[in-house]
Amino acid sequence: MPSDVRPGAVLAGFRLESLIGQGAMGAVYLAEDSETGRRVALKLLTAELTEDERFRQRFMREAEIAASLDHPHIVPTLTFGEENGRLYLAMTYVEGSDLRQLLRREGRLEATRTVRLIAQVADALDAAHAAGLIHRDVKPGNILVTGAPGEEHAFVCDFGLARHVSSVRSLTGDRGFVGTIDYVPPEQIAGGQIDRRADVYSLGCVLYECLTGERPFERESELALIYAHLNDTAPPITELSPELPEALDGVVATALAKAPDVRYASCGELVAAARAALAGKPYGRRSRRRRRSVVATVALLAAAGVAIGGYLTTREETSTAGPPAITQTSIAGARLGRTDAAYKKQFGGYREFQLTESDPPIPGLAFGQPEVAVYFRANPERADIITTWNRRLRTAAGIGPCSTIKEMKEVYGDAVQPSPYGTSPDGKTVISWVVGQNLLFSTQNHKTISVVTLYRGPGTNTNREPGTPQSYANFVAALETPCI
Repeated sequence: MPSDVRPGAVLAGFRLESLIGQGAMGAVYLAEDSETGRRVALKLLTAELTEDERFRQRFMREAEIAASLDHPHIVPTLTFGEENGRLYLAMTYVEGSDLRQLLRREGRLEATRTVRLIAQVADALDAAHAAGLIHRDVKPGNILVTGAPGEEHAFVCDFGLARHVSSVRSLTGDRGFVGTIDYVPPEQIAGGQIDRRADVYSLGCVLYECLTGERPFERESELALIYAHLNDTAPPITELSPELPEALDGVVATALAKAPDVRYASCGELVAAARAALAGKPYGRRSRRRRRSVVATVALLAAAGVAIGGYLTTREETSTAGPPAITQTSIAGARLGRTDAAYKKQFGGYREFQLTESDPPIPGLAFGQPEVAVYFRANPERADIITTWNRRLRTAAGIGPCSTIKEMKEVYGDAVQPSPYGTSPDGKTVISWVVGQNLLFSTQNHKTISVVTLYRGPGTNTNREPGTPQSYANFVAALETPCI
C-alpha cells in the first residue's frame, strides 16, 4: 500500500481513518472531511486504472453524472477527482452491510423480501439509465443494505466504475476484467456496445442468487465462467428452490437471455414480472418488435467468439502467411498457471501443433469458411494424437475432433482436470471441442473442462476471411451433432 494512502494520511482534503474494503479496482476508506468533519466513504482507484486514459476520461464523465443524481436508493457522490496520481471518489458513508454479506449470513432470502430489495435497486438503476448512466457492475457487493430484516433500505453504489472489457490486456496478471464476471452480460464480455439491458442481465443474476443462494453459473475457473455466460443456460431456480412458483423460472430466464433484445427493456419491467409471478398473475410485456429467434442469440455468440480472443490475449491479428508470433503462454485446464516451466517439468519441453479446419466444409457441419490453421502448445511426444485429431476434424460427420480424458491428459498433462464434472475414471468419456476465434474449449456434458489459447493463421485460402460471424453461427448451430 503506498505510504500516502495509509490511515492517518490526508488526501484530497480527506483524512483517512480506516480501511473498509479492498479489491481489484482499489480500496475504500472510512475518511473524514477536513473542512466539515463529515464522515465519508473514500474510494481510491489503482494507479493502473488512473493511467488508463480511456477509463480515466469515462470515470470523470460518469462521476459527474452520478454526482448529479438525487435518488433515495443511490449512494450520493459528494466529490471526485485525481490526487497524487490516483483517481478518487467520495461518497456518503452508509452504516450497515452489503447484500453480499447478507447472503453469506443467510444463504438465500425469502422471495417477497428478495423482490422488495431488488425493486429498490431496479428503481435506482432505471433512474441512472434515464440520466444516461449505465452501472456496468451490478453485484451484491455494490448494493448496500440498512434496516431490519424485511424492512431493508437498499443503496446502489459504484456507478460506471467497471472497466470496459476491450481495455483489458491479459487474464494472467490479475483478474483480467476489472469488474465482476460472475454477473457480467455476454455483450460486455464481447466488448460490444452495451445499454441498460446489460444492467438488466446483471440484476437478473443478483435476483437468481438471492432466491437460490447460488450464482447462475458456478464454475471452477474464470475462463469456464466466461464461456458459461456466453453459451450456457442457468439451471431453473425451481431446481434449487422448489418452493418458488414456476413462473419465476421464466422471469429469470428472460432477464438472463443471451441476446439483449430478448431481455426485459428495463430493470423495472423485470421487477414487475417477478411480482406478477409471485402473485400468480400473468404478466403482459409491452408490445415491441423483438428478434426472438435463435439466430439473434447465435449472432451474439458469433460476435463474442470473435471478440473473446482480444479479451484474453495480447496478440495482434495478422494477415500474413504463417502463425502469428506467440506472446502468451497457452492456457489449459481448470487452472490458469500452465507455463513454459510447467511443460518443461512434465514433458521436458513443448511443441507447437496446429489443427486445420477445412473447406469444403466437413459433412454435417457447414463451416462455410476457408482452410484455417489453429496453433497451440502441447506435449511434444504425442504428435500421433494430434494427427488423429486433425484427421477427425477434416473427415468426421460430427463437430470433432473428439478425445478421451486419457488422450487429453497425454497432450496437456495435469492441467486437464475434468473430475469436478463427474467424468468416469476409465478414460473413455468423450470430450467435444468448440473453436471460438483463438480459444479452443474442450467440453463434456456442456461443461467446459479445458481451454487452450489458439493462434489462427490465414490458412491456404487467403481470399476469404476466416471466422466470420456467419461461419461461426453455423458452427454453433451444429453443436448438437454428436462426435464420432
